[in-house]
Amino acid sequence: MKFSFDILSDTEFEDFCFDLLRSLSFVNLSWRKGTGLSSSPSDQGRDIEGELLRKDVDGSEHHERWFIECKHYLRGVPPEKIQGAIAWANAMRPDVLLLVASNFFSNPAKAYLEHYARENRPPYRIKLWELKDLENLTAGKIDLRRKYKLTTEVEFVSILNNYHLVYAMKPHVNTLKYFIEVMDALDNEKRDEAFLGIYLDVVKPRFRKSITGKETIGGLMIDSVDYATFRALCLDTGADSSPNHVHRLVSSALAWLFSMANKTELEEIQNRQRWIIDRILVDISSEKDQDKRSRLQRMLALPQNTLKNPPERMENSYTLYEYICENLVRKLLAEKPDLSS
Repeated sequence: MKFSFDILSDTEFEDFCFDLLRSLSFVNLSWRKGTGLSSSPSDQGRDIEGELLRKDVDGSEHHERWFIECKHYLRGVPPEKIQGAIAWANAMRPDVLLLVASNFFSNPAKAYLEHYARENRPPYRIKLWELKDLENLTAGKIDLRRKYKLTTEVEFVSILNNYHLVYAMKPHVNTLKYFIEVMDALDNEKRDEAFLGIYLDVVKPRFRKSITGKETIGGLMIDSVDYATFRALCLDTGADSSPNHVHRLVSSALAWLFSMANKTELEEIQNRQRWIIDRILVDISSEKDQDKRSRLQRMLALPQNTLKNPPERMENSYTLYEYICENLVRKLLAEKPDLSS
């Protein structure tokens, strides 16, 4: 399912924008004009006013006043449809005028805004949010996407391994002893890659204090985080022996593995990382403090690395996910433990 607002009415898209702003920590949101009906005056819609908390470099805080106009078009928004918003902002003088398009702003509209800003130097900033921006801004906001029928969450079902699906839909009870026997039989390297996060949760390693600030997390770790330590703790008489303990461990590992292997979200992941990179670059260009600029530069590493060979990396993750499903989950589903004792 492609991310799209085409099924929404004009009013529903405006309501979506209002809810999105609220989810992004805007406060004092209110409708500025119109009734929300198709017969509303002016540009047949409602305009939104809100405030966003900003923090200055000295720690002081202030609220920026934003005016928001929503444009629901199946194609590009033409320049004549944004002139009213400019007039509104000129009269009311907000800090930011935000124009939100359900698809995109036409090239003539963007050229008009660039020319207007260059020739008139308005006392407010003009920002544009288009379809890709809205897709990135709603990433992880499942309830919001579901409310406006924008969610793509069911796409992944087609690539779920059947053993994973059965294991998730019908929680299975396994003994720790049998679980460890099956884990012992796995390829060591694949097992460690798939269960590293679970090792950390079970071992709960201690860390020494950083001295230089440049040490790696592994270098600060006091306790060993490996399969041998995990195995010993699992079999320890004081370990969690509840009937669902194995299911919780395996379910967590499968969830993490599948999140890395979910090929249906490749385009969204790539777009999200590009969007993050663009925003960090904007912050770098406007930041005067060298230390803060350096921190922002370091922040670029994660999204940039995520973008490197994502299809290949995701395919490798999916291969590992399939291996664990076939060689661990399948065997766990076969156990019929006697829990009567």
